[in-house]
Amino acid sequence: SIRIMSILMDNNKKIINQTSILAIIILTLPFWFEFVGGYGGLDTKILIWALFALGFDILLGMTGYLSFGHAAFFGTAAYATGLTFLHWTTDVFVGIIVGVIVATLLAICLGFVTLKRTGIYFSILTLAFGEMLHKAALSIFSDYTGGDNGLTGLEKATFFGVSMSDQAVYYLCAIILIFAFYFAMRLNGSPFGLMLRGVKSNAVRMQYTGLDIQYYKNFSFVVSAIYAGLAGSLMVVYEPYVAVEYLHWATSGEVVIMSVIGGVGTLIGPMIGAAFVQYFENVVAAFLEEQWLLILGLIFMIMVAFIPGGLMELYNKIITKMKKNYHDGELS
Repeated sequence: SIRIMSILMDNNKKIINQTSILAIIILTLPFWFEFVGGYGGLDTKILIWALFALGFDILLGMTGYLSFGHAAFFGTAAYATGLTFLHWTTDVFVGIIVGVIVATLLAICLGFVTLKRTGIYFSILTLAFGEMLHKAALSIFSDYTGGDNGLTGLEKATFFGVSMSDQAVYYLCAIILIFAFYFAMRLNGSPFGLMLRGVKSNAVRMQYTGLDIQYYKNFSFVVSAIYAGLAGSLMVVYEPYVAVEYLHWATSGEVVIMSVIGGVGTLIGPMIGAAFVQYFENVVAAFLEEQWLLILGLIFMIMVAFIPGGLMELYNKIITKMKKNYHDGELS
C-alpha cells in the first residue's frame, strides 16, 4: 500500500507540474506571441483548436478509435450556441452550456451506432454521419443554419450584460483549456484511464475478463465529443459567426493532422500540434503563399514515415540524446 501511495503521489505531482507549466505558457502567451510573428486573435484561435485536439486525443490516444467525423460535434455545438445568441440570449455561459449539451446528446446517439464497429468501419461510419449533418445544414436545415452563407447576424457574447472584449474571450478560453487539460491528465492517470488503454491494447482480452468495454468506449467517445462541442461553442464566442465548414470533413481531417504532428496518446502533443498547424497556416503561410499546403503535407508525411510519435517523440529523442552525451562526457 505504501508503494501504491508513493506512485499516486508522484503521479499527482507530475500532473500538477505539467498543468502549472501549461498555465504559465498560456496565461503569458499574449505578452510574447507578437515577438514570434503572431497577432491578436490568433492566440485565441490556437487555444480553441488545442482544446479540440486535446479532446480528440482522449478518444484516439486512449482507446485507439480514429474518428473522421468529429467536426459533427464541433459544428453542431457552434450552431447551437449561435442560435442561442441569435434567438434567446447572448450570455456567454448559457450559449456554451447549450452547445455542450447538444454535442453530448449527439455523441450519445452516434456512439450507440458507430461504436458497434471497430477499425476502418468505425472511421467510415463517423465520416458518413458527419457528412450527413454537413449536407443537412446545407439543405433541409438551411433556414436555421444559413446554408452556404453560414449563421450570420450574431451579436458578440456578453458577460452579465457587458460585451466581452477580445482579451476577456482569450482568458476565458485559457481558463477552460487549463482545467480541461488537468481533467484529461487526471483521467489518463486514473484506473479508469488504465482500462481505456487496456481496451486500446486488446479489447477482446479485456472483454474476456468480464469488462464491459462498450461502456468504456461510449464514455471516451462522449467525453471527447464534449471537448469538441466546448471548442465549437468557444469558436462562436471568439467570432460571432458560424461557418458551415465547421461541419465539413476537412475540419475533422485538420484535427487528425494536428494530433499526428503533435503526438497521439500524449495529450500535450495534439495541443502542440494544434498550435503548430495554426501558426503555420496563419503566419508561415504568408511567406510561402500558395505552397504552404504542399509544405505542410510534406511535414505530415515525414512525421508519419519517420517520427510516428510526432513532435513529442522528437522532443524525447533529443532529450535522451542530450542526457546520453552528458553522461558519456562525465564518464570520459
